[in-house]
Amino acid sequence: MDAPPPLPGGPTRRARRREPEAQIEHRILAAAVAEFAEHGFAGARIERISKQAGTVDRMLYYYYGNKERLYQAVLEKLYADMIGAQRDFVLPPDPVAGMRQLIEHAWDHYAANPDLVRVIMNENLLRGRHIRQSQQVGRTSFPLVETVAEILSAGQAQGVFRCDVKAEHVLMSIMSLGFFYISNQYTCSAWMGVDLMSRPRRAGWRAHICEVVLRSIAAEPRAA
Repeated sequence: MDAPPPLPGGPTRRARRREPEAQIEHRILAAAVAEFAEHGFAGARIERISKQAGTVDRMLYYYYGNKERLYQAVLEKLYADMIGAQRDFVLPPDPVAGMRQLIEHAWDHYAANPDLVRVIMNENLLRGRHIRQSQQVGRTSFPLVETVAEILSAGQAQGVFRCDVKAEHVLMSIMSLGFFYISNQYTCSAWMGVDLMSRPRRAGWRAHICEVVLRSIAAEPRAA
């Protein structure tokens, strides 16, 4: 059905639809993640974030109040995305296969989200000042912690993993081997004279992490 013609003397231009607030916030947060990852907390600029988000400075202050709260929202978003990815992990019945897949899952998330690594590096330079102030991150339980413990316990019960291995050590090994590679890719690539982020080298490191962690927790073969 055709729309009725405009009344004489009425507006000749359609009213502009108001953009949903959720979309505006999504654009602001996406722009803020990129800005804080590139320039850190001290170097980030509100005007660059608003320009990249396609909005104005006052909208950032309207939603977040100040730069510090916006930075805290960025941290909370990155951690929420990481936790969501961890919850998506499906635990296989075989503990060795489960640990291998978990290592690969953790590495893939770091490799696909370099901004996460860069923002966390910056927050560590700030000695965790903002993340300690976040009630959302502070009270969050990370599924990966429980999943590592569950897989390790199952493998220990079956005799395929050492009984003296602690879940926190396994988790820290997985995280550090992945995080270090991404966070130090530029300096290591320079002094090694290679491109660490090339597809073959990333695939090789993925396999190497699995080998290192699985060998470190494997039970000694029983004597005949």
